[in-house]
Amino acid sequence: MAYRIEAQPVGRALEFVAYAWPPQGCVAPDWPLEPGAVRRDAQQQPALLHFAPCRWLAPAPGPELRRLLEGAASTGAGSLIDASGKWVPVDIAGPGAARLLACTIDIEAVLSKRDCAAVTLFDCPTVVARTAQGFRLWVQASYATHLLATSRQCGASFGAGA
Repeated sequence: MAYRIEAQPVGRALEFVAYAWPPQGCVAPDWPLEPGAVRRDAQQQPALLHFAPCRWLAPAPGPELRRLLEGAASTGAGSLIDASGKWVPVDIAGPGAARLLACTIDIEAVLSKRDCAAVTLFDCPTVVARTAQGFRLWVQASYATHLLATSRQCGASFGAGA
């Protein structure tokens, strides 16, 4: 089963941390409030991920999303944190993507009732979401090299490669 895994360029990322639940000031109709919910952009890529209780990740936020997050922070609903450099985006694509992740986690069970999740993959703190091609991971930067190396070793054991 073939797959492709590759780190993507690290760009600007924001995290929003709400002070309370339900978060006051986060009432926009497309604000993902359900645990594991994801707001997608026009290209259907994950744009705002509710990855943990009272925590959202906005990888590569556009101007509209930045305004939404800044507005929620200005109402006192929570803190907006510049997380640029904290997360390394990694794409795993192809028919073997789920099988590769099965080396470390039952990804189908984790994402069965949610669009994203904070997980540990190959001992690396990661946020994972499904994409049309497979999965997009946001790996904490200090773990990215380890995740890529370990996943390539695991994939080699079932005949796939990056």
